[in-house]
Amino acid sequence: RADETLAMPSVASISTGLRGLVTGRGGLKETGRPCGAKGRHLSIDVKSQVSWRSLAAADDDTRRIALVTGATDGIGFHTACMLSAAGYGVIVHGRSASRVRNAVDRVNESRSFLDKFGKGGVVGSYVRDFDSLDDVRALARDVLDNHPRLHLLDNNAGVFEPSRHVTNDGFERTFQVNVLAPYLLTGMLLPRLATTASSDDESKHDEDVRILNVASISQLPHVNFDNINAEQKFTSHDAYCHSKTMMKLFSFELHERISRAVELSSYDELGDHDYFAMKSGCTELATAGARGLGSVLTMSCDPGTVNTKMLLAGWGPCGIETFDANDQFELLTNAKYRDDSSSHGAYHVNRTVRQTPGEDTKEERERLWRVLEESTGFEYPI
Repeated sequence: RADETLAMPSVASISTGLRGLVTGRGGLKETGRPCGAKGRHLSIDVKSQVSWRSLAAADDDTRRIALVTGATDGIGFHTACMLSAAGYGVIVHGRSASRVRNAVDRVNESRSFLDKFGKGGVVGSYVRDFDSLDDVRALARDVLDNHPRLHLLDNNAGVFEPSRHVTNDGFERTFQVNVLAPYLLTGMLLPRLATTASSDDESKHDEDVRILNVASISQLPHVNFDNINAEQKFTSHDAYCHSKTMMKLFSFELHERISRAVELSSYDELGDHDYFAMKSGCTELATAGARGLGSVLTMSCDPGTVNTKMLLAGWGPCGIETFDANDQFELLTNAKYRDDSSSHGAYHVNRTVRQTPGEDTKEERERLWRVLEESTGFEYPI
């Protein structure tokens, strides 16, 4: 249970202990094997780019599963370690095989802090580059094929580009990696998230399923639909801030569409399961029904001012260290965000609601959604 996991030890004590993984000072043996850990390290099959067996039994159906994109360094890596240390089965994603391999070992090391529970650790690792939308689709298929349950999706991966680069898909890289990729990945995984929510034990809050879309406090006032791909003007800061504005609005619209689909199903004479079968054509979503889809909590956030490679490249060393960057972990796991309806769908700064998907953003986010649909060729099944 998530509540039990977070109760012992505290978030602060996990974070403090994990500093050793970043600084090289901590309770880990020189071999890199966690003190007292059982089992074996996960080995990555670089050729197939898929590996999903870990230190702990991957088929343990009592464990909560979390996918963290961009989990090989920075806040994504720290969040993956925090989740592992708190007993989650973690799916590690990155674009470099060597970095994924290193992250897998270090995330598995983090489970030593809660080794007595024996549940934390990597349950999957995938090398996929969001420079390619085909790779985004492949990552979704990797997860769908290998992981029957998915509780947390942390759309963390992002780039800050020094110059304008157009991908093979024809989009400016910042827009593709920071906006199109999470839109596409989330859409393909949404039915799995919903069925996970519908199949778990409601009395234990195991149905607590969340999507966290990482935006930034660095945003533009509005989306410039005439310069989506920065073809008119490009600066690193503008492209990044523009993408984070879009990420927040995408998250707002996703929440609104989920809420609207659940509400409409309740008025349909067919009943919610038949309604979703007819409307979405998605068997998995039909199985989940309104209860499953409605239990998927969507939020967005500024991850904090943290000395990641991205911050150092764009703004310099003006933030906290990554091993203190716990906002994403808290938003993904703390029960108060599930229990407080004001957090549902909201954009958070310093773990506090900063903005909600109100009428003032409706026209802009709906227009952006159409752009994302057309750009990816993917329509959500809701």
